Amino acid sequence: MDAMVRMDRSVDTVVNDLEILLRRTRELKKEISAIEVSERCEGHVFRINELLADLQARVEGIESFIKACRIRAHREEPPAEDIDLWM
Repeated sequence: MDAMVRMDRSVDTVVNDLEILLRRTRELKKEISAIEVSERCEGHVFRINELLADLQARVEGIESFIKACRIRAHREEPPAEDIDLWM
């Protein structure tokens, strides 16, 4: 198996895991929104939702970056220095 095929399989595995993480964060948001929250706990629930939104944005960013790296790796031209260093 050549290096590009191995890389694609590894990328697919990571992207699949990231998609699972994104699904879980959406499920958590939905579950949290269904909880009846007392006024005393309202701030905590708000903070949890903020943290989930931050987590979701970061995972989406990682997913986009990995997909962009794969696309650039398949191009015939040499990759940009930043991606070459990362890979």
